[in-house]
Amino acid sequence: MTTREQHLAQAKANKAFYEELLDRPEYHDWALTVLFYAALHYVDAFLYPSDPPDHSTRNKLISRSPTLRSLYRKYRRLQDRSQDARYECYDPTREELVKARQECYDVIESAILPHVTS
Repeated sequence: MTTREQHLAQAKANKAFYEELLDRPEYHDWALTVLFYAALHYVDAFLYPSDPPDHSTRNKLISRSPTLRSLYRKYRRLQDRSQDARYECYDPTREELVKARQECYDVIESAILPHVTS
């Protein structure tokens, strides 16, 4: 089982990788995917010790949590756009990536961090 600390470390590493990919237009699809997975690891850190085995289970747990429920639309937006990038060849612009970070990821991170760090 992954620990809360491991989820937090992975979220930070994914965000740093996202930042590196921002200036690499050929990898903007992956930047979006990495940003979604950074958010996912913050969610998993919050849900710890639950260890959702898949996206469907995780989404159900999010919908049941009063804290996470308010973040669900932003989380799903990142998830859906990440899937679009991977399966539909959606190629976001740098501006779209920054907007996704500001409007979705940053909100998720700032809402969850106070609950998972001491």
